[in-house]
Amino acid sequence: MDMRIYNQAMVASYSRRTAARNSAYMLPLLQPGMHILDVGCGPGTITLDLATYVPEGSVTGVDASNSVIEAASELCKQRGTTNASFSVGDINKLPFEDNSFDIVHTHQVLGHLPGKQGDPGPVWGLKEMRRVCKPGGFVCAREVEWSTVVLYPRIQGVNESISLLEKLSNHAGKIMAGGRGKEFARRAGFKPEDILASAAPVTYTNTADREWWGENQASRFELGSDLNKAVELGFATEEEAARVPEAWRNWAKADDAFYSALDGQIVCKK
Repeated sequence: MDMRIYNQAMVASYSRRTAARNSAYMLPLLQPGMHILDVGCGPGTITLDLATYVPEGSVTGVDASNSVIEAASELCKQRGTTNASFSVGDINKLPFEDNSFDIVHTHQVLGHLPGKQGDPGPVWGLKEMRRVCKPGGFVCAREVEWSTVVLYPRIQGVNESISLLEKLSNHAGKIMAGGRGKEFARRAGFKPEDILASAAPVTYTNTADREWWGENQASRFELGSDLNKAVELGFATEEEAARVPEAWRNWAKADDAFYSALDGQIVCKK
């Protein structure tokens, strides 16, 4: 079962991700012979980048979406990468033995996991990542902190869409709170002294970035089910939902447009 709905806009967004841009915080840990697991790998751009850092090792990418794994496998062939592989896998039950990988990495995945049995979804995800990590190895995660989002100008429909996503996440028992990474890691079994936390900004303000981000968000809302779900749950009227995509396009056209948010990052030693 897919943990996330992938539409063309989302795959395009994830395809812009690179190890240097999105996983720089954990690159100093990498050694040539390491074996890495990339959980929730999406179209595989970060995964394949990581493979270049471990030429004598390997990188395995798993994702719950069959279609996106097919796309990642095709990209792997196109790049000619020989030490990377991709397969379908659920973060809640990873298809690997205990203590299998030197590094277990994920990017913007934990916030999509619903909670259960009294623990937030990120805790369960980190527990499973910890299980397949070797003793002395590292679990690394980067997640957005929704409370830090800054948007300007405040165009009607844009700010409301951020609020809608937060409401939908809360309704599903999901927590988009990268700032709580240390807490989640501790609850997953890591000792406080073995958790290193940091933060990194994501900013879109130049013409190319804001046009891409605005169109990406507009397409995501048009092609996905977020707006339909928001109307169904009473979080928005049909009229409010209908203006969201165009609002993002109008935002992107503004010369003064600015978007920024902080991502929380954790490196946890097992």
